[in-house]
Amino acid sequence: MKLTKTAVEGARPQAQRYRLNDSLVPGLCLLVLPSGARTWYLRHRVDGRQRELKLGTPAELTPDDARRLARTALARVREGGDPVEERRQRREAPTGRDLFDRHRLARGDRPGWVTEQHIWETHLLPAFGRTQLVRITTPMVQDFYDRSGRRPVARAAVLQLGRALRLSELWGWWPDGRAPTPCRGVELAPKTARERYLTTDELIRLRQALVRWEELAGPMAVRWRFAQLIRLLLLTGCRLREVLHARWEWIDWAGCRLIIPADHHKTGRRTGRARRVLLVPRAMEILEDLRRWHPSDGGEWVIAGGRPGQPLGGYHTLWKELRDEVGLADFRPHDLRHSFASLGLSAGHGLDVLGQLLGHVSLQSTRRYAHLVEDAARAAVARIEREVGV
Repeated sequence: MKLTKTAVEGARPQAQRYRLNDSLVPGLCLLVLPSGARTWYLRHRVDGRQRELKLGTPAELTPDDARRLARTALARVREGGDPVEERRQRREAPTGRDLFDRHRLARGDRPGWVTEQHIWETHLLPAFGRTQLVRITTPMVQDFYDRSGRRPVARAAVLQLGRALRLSELWGWWPDGRAPTPCRGVELAPKTARERYLTTDELIRLRQALVRWEELAGPMAVRWRFAQLIRLLLLTGCRLREVLHARWEWIDWAGCRLIIPADHHKTGRRTGRARRVLLVPRAMEILEDLRRWHPSDGGEWVIAGGRPGQPLGGYHTLWKELRDEVGLADFRPHDLRHSFASLGLSAGHGLDVLGQLLGHVSLQSTRRYAHLVEDAARAAVARIEREVGV
């Protein structure tokens, strides 16, 4: 019979469940349970197998609504689809959290992952962690970026989300082989290269603050080891992770070098070569002190953390405290590397030597500091002018 609103409302529960079949759409029926619950179903076959697709309840769908949904599903079956399986796949579709967990397996052992993980956990997961990837749209990502104030960290977050989605194609997550592309088309502010260096006064204040931290904390404290980390960054020009995650076995004590394996520095995976960092006598003294006061449960890490067998963690908090004490509001740990480059050029070293000290693969990477060569030259000319005194 044709199921009408009156017939549906008049369907009373019985001792056993039963179905009322609609005469207009083959397979459409209303299932009535002994509890009184009623649900629209579409019964059909896919590859000879009986399937039942739940459409909704009479409170949600009128008979005409149920017929419209049933006809759409039957049309999908005629095209070779399986509405039940497609719904299951949508329900079990990976979320942002699933993407992060799988991305961590692929990237977790690479340099820079700690920073990526921080961005995921503080920005991407709160925004998209519980959302299915297929439901993340470009307007959603654009809104996330705009609400974040279009900051550099938000830009990095959008780029990381897009990179992880592209990798998911290699993991075989998508039946058609193509991942969603919600990051494509997002309007990002142009990336501006930051060039921040320590001035002479700032360097003096930083040195004084490091001395205070050492005296107040003592050599067995995490704060003392953090102060040594900052000193080593200033003396070597290394990237933060290259020192923060350095192992004792990487130190060539006889040759006064820190040898960073290829898979633990930024360009190593591309070149396949270890990076050899020259250690000046003061850097060797710091390493000797770190070895002398290394905690018994510090493990292999040069900069041991507060947890047994772990490197120093939570450096963001310590850096913010030190930065605020010195008065470096806009200064990042990576800017210590820039300051090393600036001091090297001021000492008269050329770009080729500086590139070797910084571990750059090509001179093009070092050319960003080219303007400092002219600054150093102007300072030298000014000194000559004062000496000549004509």
